[in-house]
Amino acid sequence: MNNLMLLVAKILGVKSEGADSDVFALMEGAMNVMGIHNLLPQSARRVDIAEVATELLSGDQILIRTAGSNERFHHGIFVGPISGVQGGKNLVVDFWGSQDAGKQEAKIRLRTLGEFMAVPGWPELAVMCWDSDTPELREFSAALALGLHRDLQDCSGLYHLLGRNCDHFATWCRTLSI
Repeated sequence: MNNLMLLVAKILGVKSEGADSDVFALMEGAMNVMGIHNLLPQSARRVDIAEVATELLSGDQILIRTAGSNERFHHGIFVGPISGVQGGKNLVVDFWGSQDAGKQEAKIRLRTLGEFMAVPGWPELAVMCWDSDTPELREFSAALALGLHRDLQDCSGLYHLLGRNCDHFATWCRTLSI
C-alpha cells in the first residue's frame, strides 16, 4: 500500500487496515468523504446500451461503470469487429489486472464488447468526446491499441493507480498524451 494513500485515508478519517488495505476501497472512501460521487468525465457522453451498435465507432475511447461503484469507471478502446476474430463480434482493447494480484500482473487484453460490459447490475456505458476528433484519428487509435495488444500484452509491474491505469492507456491511445 502506498504510504501517501494511507496518509490521505487517515486525514479524511477513512478506516484502513494498514498495508493490507485495498487501495481502491480507500480511494472510493476518500472520494465519498470529499463529496465526489461520480467520476464520469464532463467530456464523456452516455451511450444507451440498446444503441451500442449504432453509437460506437472504431477507435472510440469507451468507459463503463465498474462493479458495485458509482465512482470508478473502466476505460478501453472500442475497435469494432475484426474479420475472423471472436466470430466477428465487436471488440475492445483494455489494460486490466486483477485486484487480487494488486494489478501488478496487468495485461493489454482484446475481448468482446459484451465481456467488457459484463459488470454486475445494469452497466453504464459512455464515450469520451474529443474536440479534435476525426475518423482518421479514431482509426489510428484502434490500430495503435491493437498493435499494443499484439506486441506488448504482458505489462507486469507497469500498473500504477495514479499514473499508469486503464484510463491512461485509453487516453494515450486516443491522444498520444496523458
